[in-house]
Amino acid sequence: MSKVAIVFLGLFWSVLSWAQGIPSVAQWTDIIQEVHRHPLFRELNISYAKAPAENVSYSPVGVMPREGLDCVVVISEGNNPRMELIMKLTSTPENARAFLLTMAAHELGHCFRIRSKHLSVALWERVAATTEGSAERQSMQKLISIEEAYADAYAFAYIQDAHPGLYTDMFEAMHSLRYEPAFATPFYQVEPLYELLGSRGLDVSLSFQNQVETAMQQSKF
Repeated sequence: MSKVAIVFLGLFWSVLSWAQGIPSVAQWTDIIQEVHRHPLFRELNISYAKAPAENVSYSPVGVMPREGLDCVVVISEGNNPRMELIMKLTSTPENARAFLLTMAAHELGHCFRIRSKHLSVALWERVAATTEGSAERQSMQKLISIEEAYADAYAFAYIQDAHPGLYTDMFEAMHSLRYEPAFATPFYQVEPLYELLGSRGLDVSLSFQNQVETAMQQSKF
């Protein structure tokens, strides 16, 4: 699963649960299903899998390809140490829940890119075959960064529609996450998207898919 890139709640959760920042597999599944019901993601054909937290090196939830599906959503069990870092970027239970929704939408955004064959195991195998510091590695870093930006754009299209009052907070939280040293890598340089959205936002007059595609086309990667 490491090659595939673990790439990023029920309504009645207690404030204590949010403060602990350790959603269970069942709670993660609930929030992903909520996002999946949104018109943007409803058509995706997905399934779920669990992984021991110690086997998930990047984030507590991610996606991977599987034949016959658009993707498999992989959720880590237990207290993934990355979760506490993520939850520190939010200040209230409402924002914490919205942040998890945004993260779930990011991962489902990857599913669209898996379905269109832009994100694949083969792509990560190509990354692994490159030499650190080489021109080929830099090219691959840009390709992966574009995939991360696509997933972020899907997340923002979702949160702008589903929770418009929290869009600005989620944009800022995701931006902070991109610069958190524990998460920032050369493969996740998505600033061109943030510069574009910070200056003009999404064009909500367009369909959800076109909001994403237009934002990516206009970003200067």
